[in-house]
Amino acid sequence: MRKQAKGVNLKQLYRAVYAKGSATKPELAQELGLSLTAVSDYVNQLEGLGYVRSTDKGSSTGGRKPWLYEVNPEFRWIVGVDMRASHFYIFLSDLLGRLLYSEFVSVEKTYEVYLERIAQAVERVLEQHGVKPEQVMALGISVSGVTDFDNKVVDLSNELGWRSRPLGRALEERLGVPVFVENDARVYARNEIDTGEANNVVTVLYLNRGVGLALVVGDRILQGYTNRAGDSQFFGKDIDKIYHVIRTCALFQEITELPYYYGGTEPAYIAELNRRFLQHLEESPETREAVEVFSTEVARMMIAMANMVNPKRILLTGNVFDYFDWIFQRVRDKILTLPVCYTPEVKRNSPQDNPLENGIVRLIMEKFFQLEQFSI
Repeated sequence: MRKQAKGVNLKQLYRAVYAKGSATKPELAQELGLSLTAVSDYVNQLEGLGYVRSTDKGSSTGGRKPWLYEVNPEFRWIVGVDMRASHFYIFLSDLLGRLLYSEFVSVEKTYEVYLERIAQAVERVLEQHGVKPEQVMALGISVSGVTDFDNKVVDLSNELGWRSRPLGRALEERLGVPVFVENDARVYARNEIDTGEANNVVTVLYLNRGVGLALVVGDRILQGYTNRAGDSQFFGKDIDKIYHVIRTCALFQEITELPYYYGGTEPAYIAELNRRFLQHLEESPETREAVEVFSTEVARMMIAMANMVNPKRILLTGNVFDYFDWIFQRVRDKILTLPVCYTPEVKRNSPQDNPLENGIVRLIMEKFFQLEQFSI
């Protein structure tokens, strides 16, 4: 029987190591309020089970240098899937989000067909890399729409044309691994979590075929009263002005059909899309006026959020912002010129951040530490 410190268990100790990146036993003892003897015993247990590993020795104020301990990134593996209308993106990573493999898979958006293609792709990727189901921490899925996270259901996805689809449970039964289904805005919001900043507040606007909003407070994603994500109806009728442009402008349609930006889309192609878009605005006063209304309404939406929650940052993400430099700059400038209580940083994703992959990895690790179904 494993020993347990009063008020602390092995998973909490593992979480402390994961959050710090690397730590010595004395550092962990100080942070958790435990004796060095107790921490040494528990760290040794984690190392024996394979959760952590010892690395180079840390600094010392005198005497023998203590060992540094870090998460063993290859103890378990994470599979992530981003679902779109015509394809999905699948990746395999270690526990620190370092990619081993990724690809795009074309698919019909019929639920039964989509479910089967995801299951086949996961099984194939695991087999190709010699990973057994019991070695998978979990499968994390990002989807555009309203999701019931607790029940693993896609409540509504306009992009896919789905209602009340038990995607997560169906995949769990097929694959034999834990599955989490999350709204895309929340996935990207997790990439904005800063565990070292207690007052971290970030609002996230995800804009593709639909509009998704997420809020980061401290090191958590605000779940809301119903724990459902993606419902933008509280924005009121003005949301229709945004939807109208997204769904009627041919260039917007071309952008929203593109795959995940960081999957290797050619920079020259992105530059050409932007050039064509600006030329189209010059030649079409009607489109220029519609886009002006669009950017104004998006900015007002985020200003309203900024005045309510006083965020340090506003993240504008999704294909509309990630591909359209002009749209991003226009919305950002309008946010910064409208009256606000506090002027936040307005940013978008960085290609170096792997925002989708890191968001899914953080989702899975967050649930590993929170849920009783995962034990050490």
